[in-house]
Amino acid sequence: MHTDLTQHQTTPNRGIFAALLLLVGFVMLGLVVGNLLGLIVSLPLFGADYQAMIEAFANPTANPESRRALLIVQACSSLFGFVLSPLAFYVFIEKKRVGELLSSKGIDPTLMLLVGGVVISFMVVNSVVIEWNMNLDLGIFSSAFEEWASAKEAQLKELTEYLTRFDNIGGLLVGILVIAVLPALGEEIVFRGLAQPMFHRLFNNPHAGIWVAAFLFSFIHLQFYGFFPRFLLGALFGYIYYWSGNLWYPIFAHFVNNGFTLVMLYMYQQQVTDMNVEDTESVPIYSALLALLATVTILYYIRKKTVETATQGNE
Repeated sequence: MHTDLTQHQTTPNRGIFAALLLLVGFVMLGLVVGNLLGLIVSLPLFGADYQAMIEAFANPTANPESRRALLIVQACSSLFGFVLSPLAFYVFIEKKRVGELLSSKGIDPTLMLLVGGVVISFMVVNSVVIEWNMNLDLGIFSSAFEEWASAKEAQLKELTEYLTRFDNIGGLLVGILVIAVLPALGEEIVFRGLAQPMFHRLFNNPHAGIWVAAFLFSFIHLQFYGFFPRFLLGALFGYIYYWSGNLWYPIFAHFVNNGFTLVMLYMYQQQVTDMNVEDTESVPIYSALLALLATVTILYYIRKKTVETATQGNE
């Protein structure tokens, strides 16, 4: 069933911009609180020496305690910035109950399996876009922007590789919680659960709502050499939400995308597989075409399943 705008929003049309600004404000406040709390919790790892902690964060790969501290800060930031603060916005500004946004009512296990399958097949398709985007000449905008984007990409790549270097299964589980579970829950609450319906109403077009929310979802990561694959991924999550009307489906899709990547990284690090998912080189074209066919087919069945569910619910 399509997302019911009246179900998830109560603000009048003239107040959509104000509501969006308030949402941004809630998220920013949550990020500040989360980061501060994360720093406070991490301080004992550095002997309660604030200066030592700042120096370690400036060069994290040189300090063995930095990894745990960064994961703590990231967890607190995600929890407060993208989960608790947006839910507070939903309750106090939208005047709705959390259960209306995060209701598990009507979850179909078959549909969940289809959603997981389409995410994995789409990852293969998206590898082509990843390779193209990585080789994109951003100098067409300005040489300064290209230099900044390249430096930012290299910095975040190094940090990601550092945080996803798992020595044991315990480290993997912590990584799944911080890098897969919390971002899947929080980012889908913000971009699909709250922002997408607002843009839907603002433009009076569900597709505009999906693609604008997906654009912002990709933009906030500030990784422009990975902008387009993340943009398309956000649109995929958006259509899953729009068709199903249940936020748990895109949350699960987001979790599968991040979690599958982490598990494959761990298996590569443990030399269980020789496939490195961090490799930006795309798969052979015939594999991409087969994956595209699988993606389209599964999306067809997801759409069909959601229509059937909505029809049965109305009977």
